[in-house]
Amino acid sequence: MNNPNYNQCFIVAIASGKGGVGKSIATVNTAEMLVRLGYKVAVVDADLGLSNCAALLNESVPATVMDIKKGRSEVEDVMLKTQGDFTLVTGADEPESDVLDWSELYASLDKVLRKLREEYDFILIDTPAGASDLSFWALDRADMGILVVVGEPTAISDVYRFCKFVLDVDPTYPFAAIVNFAENEEEAQNVLERFNTIVRHFMNREFSYLGFIPLDDLVRNSVADQFPVVRAHPEHQVTKELQYIASALVGLSKKNETNPIRDSIEADSPK
Repeated sequence: MNNPNYNQCFIVAIASGKGGVGKSIATVNTAEMLVRLGYKVAVVDADLGLSNCAALLNESVPATVMDIKKGRSEVEDVMLKTQGDFTLVTGADEPESDVLDWSELYASLDKVLRKLREEYDFILIDTPAGASDLSFWALDRADMGILVVVGEPTAISDVYRFCKFVLDVDPTYPFAAIVNFAENEEEAQNVLERFNTIVRHFMNREFSYLGFIPLDDLVRNSVADQFPVVRAHPEHQVTKELQYIASALVGLSKKNETNPIRDSIEADSPK
């Protein structure tokens, strides 16, 4: 299926306040669903040293952005075409004691983004959990951030603090939310409303709802099987909810005609 009347890359940073909320699961399944909707998609796993995307897909990483930085690989070498027909780029596949400042990778990551922007409709950046420098790098390069929110009180508190860091710098930064681990639509809407109540009170903002990922054994099993839900069970309700999320993302992308945030890739990075 050809991409209908779409010729501008849309970059999304998928973020969370803490680990264990299903951020990488949301990333890879949304990527595969966007492919099914007819778009060319790339995922950049920027959770350096704790990369999970390749493991969730049972794919072997040929090279990483760290290899580019060290002069061992070229940009083309790190682009893995997955079985789900999206391209995966991994930042680093293990912690390296000799690199304590991950900002050293920014120039190489930007080089990869410039290349991907030439060829893909969507780039999803799977960020590290919490308010790390790499998370802020991803948000700075993205058109928008998607928050993965769960109903646990500490998780809501953590994602609020993360948002506060970002909005203190840029009060207009565009965020939307996916709710994970919800029993049904009503519970998901309630979780987001609880979060938005806090955000409205303290920051005079609220974040739009992109959909939810059901709390279902199918999702847990897909992690153990290293096989995305949308590929294994294309007709299941979980997959239908992920299609809703992907379709909502497409709608947001088409509203994004100009983007000064994304243009910083070109302005700030060495060629």
